[in-house]
Amino acid sequence: MSTLTFLGADGGCGTTTLAALSAQLLAKHARRVPTMVAEDPEVFTARLGELPQVSHASEDQLGEHGRYSAAKAATALGAGHLIVVGAATPRGLASLAEALDDIARRFGQAGLNRTLPVQCAAFGVGGVPPADARTFRLPFDPSLVPGGPVSDVLPQLRAGTERMLRQQWLPVLAESFAASR
Repeated sequence: MSTLTFLGADGGCGTTTLAALSAQLLAKHARRVPTMVAEDPEVFTARLGELPQVSHASEDQLGEHGRYSAAKAATALGAGHLIVVGAATPRGLASLAEALDDIARRFGQAGLNRTLPVQCAAFGVGGVPPADARTFRLPFDPSLVPGGPVSDVLPQLRAGTERMLRQQWLPVLAESFAASR
C-alpha cells in the first residue's frame, strides 16, 4: 500500500478541491480508486461528490489532512508522498515556501524528494512562475469556484484545464503511488 497525502500551506488554498479532483481522475482514467481518508470527512465527501464506477479499488490511500504541520508531514512522508498546496497569491506562495523550508530543515533532501509543491490559482490570479521546476500549477477555472461536488463540475471544466489534469496531473498521481511501492 502507498499513501499520497495532501496538506494545505494555508487555509482556503484549494487542497480539498485538488484532492477531490485527484480521486475523480484516478477513478475515471486509471480505473482504480484509492481508499480516501480526510481530516474532515464530511467536507471532503461533499466536495468529492459521486465517483464513477471503477473496475476495482486499490489498496493505496489518498489523504486530505487539512493545514500543514510538521507532525502531519512526518506521518505523510513516513507512509508515502506529500503534496503541499498553496494559493497562487503572495500570502499563499509565502506559506508554501515556509512549508517547503520546514520540510527541508526537518527531513532534508529525502523529504523534499517525496514532496510535490502545488500552486492553485484558486482566486483567479496566476501567481508567479515557480522557483522550483517541480512545482505543479493548477490554473484558475471558474467551474471550480462555487464549491460543491467536483463530480458535478468535471464536465464543465475548461478544455485546457481538463487536458492539463489528464495529461500532466494524472501521471504525477500514478507515479507517486507507483514510487511508494
